[in-house]
Amino acid sequence: MAIAGKVGAVFLQTETQPVPFTKERAVGNAQRTAYTIEDETIRYLDKTSPVIVYINDVATSSGYIVEHLGGVIRFISPLDAEDTVTVSGKSIKVDQAGGFFNWSAELAADTADVTTFASEGWKEHLPAVKGFTASAESYWADGCLSERLGREIIVALYLDTGTNKKRYEGYALIAGDSIELAADDVVNESIEFEGSGNLYYRED
Repeated sequence: MAIAGKVGAVFLQTETQPVPFTKERAVGNAQRTAYTIEDETIRYLDKTSPVIVYINDVATSSGYIVEHLGGVIRFISPLDAEDTVTVSGKSIKVDQAGGFFNWSAELAADTADVTTFASEGWKEHLPAVKGFTASAESYWADGCLSERLGREIIVALYLDTGTNKKRYEGYALIAGDSIELAADDVVNESIEFEGSGNLYYRED
């Protein structure tokens, strides 16, 4: 599946040490399956530190997935309406390292061939690994992105820059960086990203 947009940004973790937080309130969606940490300043979670999830003040270790980008706890089954969710962990500080004016992303899923004699001549496949790639264009200003070739960054691909800030967000590696200059024109930079994990859709 291909998606495209006009505005994007690259964020990098700063040298600031991760900041611990304890039992921060998380707010659930209408389906009570995704709970987002209410404090926007701590929604980027440190991937190297444990995240503890509490339901009604009781620590639980299963039945959910932690989305470190965005501070979202996604439960496999809906919680009860009266349930409260709090989260402990460490947050990281990120700074914007670059932006771009045009982007596209491709989401794909590899499949494994499981055809056997019993398939009666029909090919059979099972889903295997999912991933994404992205490319973007920006006006070249300095070498801050090219210097990070092969390093992990956070890429945000905006669909809406209004109040809702609809976007796709994920970890990625800078896989390629090409700089072009036409006569009597500005310098353009084309960047290729290779996804590292999920590409999340956000609206806040």
